[in-house]
Amino acid sequence: MIFDRGALGPVQIAWASADSAMSDLDAAMSQVGESALLRYRRLDGDAGRRFAVGRLLLAELVPAVKADAVTIESLCAHCGGDHGRPRVVGAPYAVSVSYAGEMVVAAAAPRESTSALGVDIATRSDDVDAPLTELAGLFAPRTPPGLRTWTEIEAVVKADGRGLRIPPADVAFGGPSATLLPGGRTAGVPGNPAGFEVAPAPGPAGYIVSVAVAPASAVR
Repeated sequence: MIFDRGALGPVQIAWASADSAMSDLDAAMSQVGESALLRYRRLDGDAGRRFAVGRLLLAELVPAVKADAVTIESLCAHCGGDHGRPRVVGAPYAVSVSYAGEMVVAAAAPRESTSALGVDIATRSDDVDAPLTELAGLFAPRTPPGLRTWTEIEAVVKADGRGLRIPPADVAFGGPSATLLPGGRTAGVPGNPAGFEVAPAPGPAGYIVSVAVAPASAVR
């Protein structure tokens, strides 16, 4: 599989187009754990290929991902189903995956620096700061954010773990902070005193990628 990678502070990031996925994904997926392989087989062609590429990218970022050593699971915290956010079992890493069409981005960071991680990707628009009018109902009476800020919101709620069960308008941004992420700023959500840093991250041409982290020392 052809992929590229970059880094932002302690966060390692990799991305690839699902169109570039190798032909024998069954064989590749068998190396990242039985649950991931079974989930891949349950999904339809496009969704299965994107899921597989995400898991294979994480396997590139997290050392020693093997079916018999370190695995990546995604159990839902509410129902126990295999559709929650990815979690590394057997190694101290926080991970996250995001999709935009056929493009897949994955991120990983050691838990010695990062207690939680979220990544988000979106296809770049001509003006990344222009208000996204289609989101007006989520932010009224405030002006909706632009695409860059929207990806930051998505990254923060993924790092929090509750996703869009948190109203997007409740994500609050603060001042600059580069404790972990160069070029980052602080962010917070109700019900989580830990706080986050969020910043633009390396990614494929034609896309916007944002990463959010909570420091390892944060009380969650």
